[in-house]
Amino acid sequence: MSAGVLPAFLVLLTLSCQKKEVNLTPTCATNPTSLVSFKRDVFPIIQTNCLSCHDESNHNGGIILDSYDKLQLYGKSDDLVNSIKIASNGKAYMPKGGRLLDCEIALIQAWVKQGVANN
Repeated sequence: MSAGVLPAFLVLLTLSCQKKEVNLTPTCATNPTSLVSFKRDVFPIIQTNCLSCHDESNHNGGIILDSYDKLQLYGKSDDLVNSIKIASNGKAYMPKGGRLLDCEIALIQAWVKQGVANN
């Protein structure tokens, strides 16, 4: 093996390992065409992205999303889906300062279309 190949291989190996560790992009486990679960799929998205502003203590706009009973009301009225949809400018009304992943939006939309089940 030539002297330059081994160091190049070690650098490549190191970079590939680092890339795997750095890539922490969340993924959606459920296909939105299957049965979406409130507990498994929807509520974790809400917990991560919404409850810092919309729980019992911080209910911005009077909106509280910390339980199924409260969240299903917004789901049935289309307020939930309308607030997370991506506009033509690539932004969403909620969450503030960012947007949900496309697969998270698809899961919430599917949950609403499936009847906002408490499953």
